[in-house]
Amino acid sequence: MEIMDDAHPHGEPTLPAVTMDRRPLTDQVAEYVRDLIIQDVLKPGEPINVQAICETLQISQTPLREALKMLAAQRLVEMQPNKRVLVASLNTAEIEQMLVVYTEMEKLAGRLAAQSATALDIRALQKQEKALMAAFNAGESLRYFHANQEFHLALVRASHNDTLVEMHGNLNARLYHTRFKGNQRNNRQGHWQAVAQEHALILQAIIDKDGDLCAALLSRHLNGARFFLREKAE
Repeated sequence: MEIMDDAHPHGEPTLPAVTMDRRPLTDQVAEYVRDLIIQDVLKPGEPINVQAICETLQISQTPLREALKMLAAQRLVEMQPNKRVLVASLNTAEIEQMLVVYTEMEKLAGRLAAQSATALDIRALQKQEKALMAAFNAGESLRYFHANQEFHLALVRASHNDTLVEMHGNLNARLYHTRFKGNQRNNRQGHWQAVAQEHALILQAIIDKDGDLCAALLSRHLNGARFFLREKAE
């Protein structure tokens, strides 16, 4: 779902409507709020207007509160003692440290995937590669971001290491906002297509069972997000 950053005259964001699907309601609400955060409709340090979101989605507070607990576990929001919920803030140093660990996790996942990926894993990666190119051709930033995320998650699942999948998933959730901003930068500089081409090379390395090459490609691929953060801090 595409969310527009449209501010209310009095400073309150105008929340976009969305059509709910058949997934668990809590998961859909968590995704909705997460997308508001990564697109800066809800900004770091700002309180989340529970009533406004409930009215927009036409839901009770119960699924939203459950969704916010999920996002708090991912450290995207902070639960306050007075029941207020704030969008979490991260400084550049914290994000840089997480990206170092994230990169090493994906390099390990790439090595393991090259050894362990099944035909089903390969098809899942190919599906996300096609979804990424479709989003690129359509010029849809949020759709592109989600396809990019799903490619990396599928790659880690192809490692068939449950501990790595869990640890990577938790860290990946904390980096949603940062990675979305990195995607936006790449779009402005015309690098989306290059990113998609890098995905194709990574996938081919997995198909060829070349773990060293896959890890090297992932290291280069993920350096873009770290470069963006250093550039932003200057």
